[in-house]
Amino acid sequence: MSDTTTTSDTTTTDWLRARPEVDPTQAVALAREHYAVEGHARELGSQQDRNFAVGTAGDGILLKINHPSVTDAELDLQIHASDVLRRAGVRTPAVVPTLDGARRFAWNAGGDTPSAVCAFELIPGTSLFDAGALTGAQAEELGRLCARVDAAFAPVRHPAAERTLQWEMGQAFEVVQALAPSLPDAERAYVQAQTREAWAAVARLADDLPRQFVHGDLTSDNVMQDDSGRLWVIDLGDAVESWRVADLAILVADVFGRTGSLAHAARAVRGYSSTTPLTEAELAVLWPMVVLRGAVLCASGWSQQEIDPDNAYAKSRMQHEWNVFAQAARRDADEVTAQFRLAAGLPHRADIEAYRPLVEGLALAEPVDLGIRSALLDRGEWTDPSTELTAARSALRRGVALFRFGEMRLTRVSWDVARPAPARARMVDVWTRPGAIVRAPFAGVVSVQGRRLDLADAGVVLGIEGVDDPASGPVEAGQVIGSVAATAPGVGRLRVTRRMLGAPADAPFVDADGEYETDGSADPSVLLGTRPVADPVLASREQQQRRDRVMASSAERYYDDPPQFERGWDTRLVSTTGRAYLDMVNNVTAIGHSHPRLADAVGRQLHVLNTNSRFLYEAFADVSEKLLAHAPDPSLDAVIPVNSGSEAVELALRLARAATGRRDVIAVDEGYHGWTTGADAVSTSAFDNPHARGSRPDWVHLVDAPNAYRGPFGGEDAGARYAAQVREVAARLSAEREGPAAFICEPVLGNAGGVVPPAGFLAAAYAAVRAHGGLAIADEVQVGYGRLGAAFWGASTQGAVPDIITVAKAAGNAFPFGAVITRREIVDALAREGMFFSSAAGAPASAVAGAVVLDVIRDEGLQRNAARVGEHLFDLLEGLRRRHPLIGAVHGMGLYQGVELVRDRDTKEPATEEAAEISRRLLARGIIVQPASERQNVLKVKPPLTFSREDAETFVEALDIVLKEYARS
Repeated sequence: MSDTTTTSDTTTTDWLRARPEVDPTQAVALAREHYAVEGHARELGSQQDRNFAVGTAGDGILLKINHPSVTDAELDLQIHASDVLRRAGVRTPAVVPTLDGARRFAWNAGGDTPSAVCAFELIPGTSLFDAGALTGAQAEELGRLCARVDAAFAPVRHPAAERTLQWEMGQAFEVVQALAPSLPDAERAYVQAQTREAWAAVARLADDLPRQFVHGDLTSDNVMQDDSGRLWVIDLGDAVESWRVADLAILVADVFGRTGSLAHAARAVRGYSSTTPLTEAELAVLWPMVVLRGAVLCASGWSQQEIDPDNAYAKSRMQHEWNVFAQAARRDADEVTAQFRLAAGLPHRADIEAYRPLVEGLALAEPVDLGIRSALLDRGEWTDPSTELTAARSALRRGVALFRFGEMRLTRVSWDVARPAPARARMVDVWTRPGAIVRAPFAGVVSVQGRRLDLADAGVVLGIEGVDDPASGPVEAGQVIGSVAATAPGVGRLRVTRRMLGAPADAPFVDADGEYETDGSADPSVLLGTRPVADPVLASREQQQRRDRVMASSAERYYDDPPQFERGWDTRLVSTTGRAYLDMVNNVTAIGHSHPRLADAVGRQLHVLNTNSRFLYEAFADVSEKLLAHAPDPSLDAVIPVNSGSEAVELALRLARAATGRRDVIAVDEGYHGWTTGADAVSTSAFDNPHARGSRPDWVHLVDAPNAYRGPFGGEDAGARYAAQVREVAARLSAEREGPAAFICEPVLGNAGGVVPPAGFLAAAYAAVRAHGGLAIADEVQVGYGRLGAAFWGASTQGAVPDIITVAKAAGNAFPFGAVITRREIVDALAREGMFFSSAAGAPASAVAGAVVLDVIRDEGLQRNAARVGEHLFDLLEGLRRRHPLIGAVHGMGLYQGVELVRDRDTKEPATEEAAEISRRLLARGIIVQPASERQNVLKVKPPLTFSREDAETFVEALDIVLKEYARS
C-alpha cells in the first residue's frame, strides 16, 4: 500500500457533507405520519446526518434522516447490522418499522436528492460521553464490548460494506490530505507530518491485518448506558468493511482523548484482547491508527465548521478531537505499543519469549489470600495489624510468598467508617528470605531512586523496593541487580510496582473509589509471571449482571448501584472495593455478623447430623426450652419451628382459625407480615403492595395503624381510641358473622419505621378481641428478642400477653430458623386437622443456631446493650431533630428506631425524595440506612444488637453532616 495518495476535487467533495436541512417540526410530522408517534422532537448530535428523539423512551423513536448521499443499499446495511448485533446478544436499538411495515422510506428535505429515513427504538439512559468522567473499569468494559461487536460482525458479507467512507481507517491518509486546507495554519503542517508517519507504519503491515465488517465509530458517544447500567451500541451509520483492529483503534483514541491516561487506553486493549486475541501486526499498528484517527477528526471537524457553521455538535467536539490527535502524536509509538502488549498479556517486546524470575522460586510461589473472603481472616483476624506479616511467615515455609496486585487487602480496611483507609494494592509484594538474589526480569537500564530500584526499557519502568546493594546502569536479562533486604527478622519483602513512560509513582494503596490501575501504578504481574486480582469494580458489575439475569424484577434490593458485600463482622459490612460500612438495617443478624460462636456451633452440627423435626434429637428440645424460658407468660408452653417470618405468620393464622373455628382476622393498616398467601393477605403496606388496601380478601378487616404522630388520634387517650376500633370491628364480626378468629399486630410498628403505639393500645386491643372469642397474635419477627431493650418481647413493653407469638429473622441470625410460640391447647386444635413439620427450621443445625443466638444474647448482655445504647441514640437523634426542621419525629425505642423526615412539621408532608437522597449520601459516608414506611420517608434504624455507643455517635455525626449539606444544596 502506498503512503501517498493523490486527491481530487471529487474526493474532497466526498468528504464535505453538510447535514440535510430539517427542523424539529418536520421531524415531529414525519414521526406522526410514518410511525404514529407523538411528542416533541429533540435533536441529537451528528456530523453529517440528522437524528431526532421523538416521544419518550419506551414510547418513542430515534428518527434518523440520513445525508442524501447515503444510498438505499447503505441504509439496508445499517439495518442488517442492527439485526446481526441483536441476534448475537449485543444490545442495540431495534429498527422500528413504519405503519405499512417498511424499514425505511425516502423523504425530500427540499434539496435535489431525497434522504433515506429510518427509525430505531428509543432507549432510556445517556451516552457514556455525557455520563461523566470515564473510569478505567468502563474503558475495559468498552474493550470487551468492542470485541463482542467485532465477533458478531465477522461473518457479515454485504455488497454495500465495501463502500468508500470518510471515517474508514483505510481512507485516513486521503481524508487528511483532502481536508488539510481547512486546518488552522499553525497546525496544518504538523498534522500532515504526523499523518504521513503514522500512515507509513500502518501501510508496512496492512497486508497482515485481518479485515472484516466493523462498526466504524465505536466511541463513548455511541455507547449508551441504560437505567440498569447495561451498555447499548448505537449509530451503525459508519459500519463498513475495514481492518478489524480499526474498531479498537477508534475506541482507544476516544478513551485516551477523554482521559489522557495511557492506563485507561491499555485497559480498553486488555478488555478487547481478553475476548479476541490481537495479532502481532494489530498490536504494532494500533497506536499509529490512533494518531490517524485523531488527524481525521481534526481535519473533518474544521472542514465541517466551514460548510455547516450551525452544527453545534461538531463545534462542541472540536477540543476533544484535537486532544485525541495532539496527545497521541506526542507519544512514542514503540513505547505505547510496549504498554499495549503488556495489557494483552504479552511480553513488552516481541523478541522476548519469557521474563526471567525476579527471585528464585517465584514461578512456584503460592499467592497468600488477603482478600475479603479469605479463610485466613475469619474470626476477626483481619482487624489484627500483625496479620499480614504472620501470613507471610506462614507461607514462606512453603517457599516464596506472594501478595497480589489489585487485591483488596481486608487487613487494611479501616474499622472507622468515617475515615476509610487505602486498602487496595497497586503493587505485588514478593516475600522471601533476606539475602536472596534479585535478578533483572528483562534487559534495560537500572537506576536508584531513593529506596527504590527502577529497571526501565521501552517506556516500561519496573520499580522494586527492598533491594540491598542495588546495581545501576545497563543490565541484561537475568543479571544480578541486588539482594533482598530484611523487612523483619528472617523475612524479606520486595515491593514491585510498574510505571508507564516515566510517569511519577502513584501511591501503592488506593481507597475504595480509586482507580485500579494508573500510569503511575500499573500492574507488574505480566513482568513477574504472576496473576493479579481482577478489578473489584468489574467483578461487582459482573455479579450484578448475573443476579439480574437469574432473578425476577420483583426481587427487592438496596440501592440502584449497590456495593458488593462479601464480608461482615459485628456491626460492619465490608465491600469488595475495600470500605467498611456501619450496618444500621440488619435486625436479622441480631448478634452481629459472622459471630464465631454461631459459626462454630452450626458448622459442628453439620458435621454430625442434619435432618428434620420428625426425628428425635436433642437440639430441638434445647432451643424450645430456651425459647419458652423467655415466654412472657407461663401459659405459653408450646413451640413450633418454622423457616421464616412469613411462614410463622401463616402458621399463626392457621392456628387461630383451627382453635376458634372462625376465619375472619382483624389487621392493622400499613402493616407488613410477609409474602405468603395468608401473610400477604393481612399486610397492607402500600410500599410493598401499592394495591394492598383494595385487594384484601373478605376475611381481612382493617383498623387504623396506632400511630399517634401521623394517624387520626393523638393525645393521652389515643391508645384507647385506637383500641376502640378493634372492639368495634370485633363486635360487628360477632353480630354479622362468626366473630373474629384473631387480631394481628406488630407490638411496635416496624414497617412504619419503629412507631410505638400509644400507651394502653395493645392490652386494650387484646382484651377486645378476646371478649369476642378471638385470639391475639403478636408479630415479633422484627421487634422481639430484646431489641427494644426494655423487654425481651415487644408486647411486654405494653403490658400485654398475646396468645400466639411469631418470631424469625433474629431467631437464627439469618439462619433459616423461626418459631411460633403459643399454648398447648391451640397446637392441639391444629393437630385435629393434620400434622405439621418443618424441613429447614426443624433441622438440627437450625435448632443449634436458634439456641446459640439466645445464649449469646444472654451471655453478652445484648438486651441491656439495646436499652443503654438505644437510649443514648434516641437522645442524640432528638438533639438532631431540634436542629434540623427536616426531622419531624424520632420514633421507637432500644435498637429499633426511626427518623421521620417531613417537608413541613405542621402538615407533616412526607419528605420521600429527601429520605432517598439522604440515604444515598449516608452510603457515601459509610453508613447503610434505608427509608421505611409506606411513604418511604422514615430512616429505619435497626442495627445488630452489638451496636455500640461509638457506633451511635458515628451514625448521628454522619447524619448531622448530611442534613446540613442537604439544607445548603
